[in-house]
Amino acid sequence: MTEPIWLKEVKCPACDAVFRTPRVKPSALKVKSSDPDFHKVYENINPLLYAVTTCSGCNYSARNDDFDSKTLEYHPEILKIASAIKETGKNVKFSEGSDIDVETSVKKHLLAVFFAKHFKPEDPLTISGLYMHIAWMYREQGNREKDLEFQKMALEYYIKTFEKGSHIPEKIGEPGILYLIGELYRVLGNYAEAVNWFSRVIKHEQIGNFPNIENLTRDAWEKITEEKRGMNKPKEG
Repeated sequence: MTEPIWLKEVKCPACDAVFRTPRVKPSALKVKSSDPDFHKVYENINPLLYAVTTCSGCNYSARNDDFDSKTLEYHPEILKIASAIKETGKNVKFSEGSDIDVETSVKKHLLAVFFAKHFKPEDPLTISGLYMHIAWMYREQGNREKDLEFQKMALEYYIKTFEKGSHIPEKIGEPGILYLIGELYRVLGNYAEAVNWFSRVIKHEQIGNFPNIENLTRDAWEKITEEKRGMNKPKEG
């Protein structure tokens, strides 16, 4: 079996530093299970650990695809921040090896969130996705408190994504964003808001194009009914 991780040489779009960063070979990924919020559990390796690239010199960080393709000449604030970090020598040091643990990946994701919040205009979908990555990594560790903490942060930015109405993934469409908002409210225990958003999913004019989203929404709605029933059930004894 070939190694699932390879080291790619990249050039930082913020400071021009050249370094190597670990990437996962797509051929090494095999889905074992999935969760209602689109989290996928893979056999043998967790690609989320390797989803963000961080420059070793200036700490500019972004999702791999964005790091490789996004140019920064129209984002002077990002360049200014990266330059300041490099000049002061306060950059976080990361190994260029292929082994990454959860805490290291979380640090990289939080750096990516930091930079993403300084882009003009801000892309809330990118930020919500980074927060969800962190929640999922903690979930796979069994850390429910941290999982819920970052789901709550993601929720704020999914709502902003819907309100902004741009950069919504074609794969799930607007109904998918509405569903995710409702699902996060459900998991966080706010059933009233969850039902409100699920109702908007079912009534959405495009829902017929996303039968998987409709099924997930009805399943989640049923879970709320069952959980409420359990909460209202008289205690024995």
